[in-house]
Amino acid sequence: MTFTLILCLVAGVLASFVGGALSGLRIGKDALGAELAVYMGGLYGVLAGGMAVVVTTIILLLT
Repeated sequence: MTFTLILCLVAGVLASFVGGALSGLRIGKDALGAELAVYMGGLYGVLAGGMAVVVTTIILLLT
């Protein structure tokens, strides 16, 4: 149970980072440059998506 929980958290945070980086690249490449857009997208992806993964995991554990 604990291993599954940790694996789900890591996979969710990693997926949010990758999703944020890809969307940042697609949206901000022309305005910011590719490298900065990926960094910023990854940062905001982890901030928003990572928090969503943690909150959802806690809710699922309580139900």
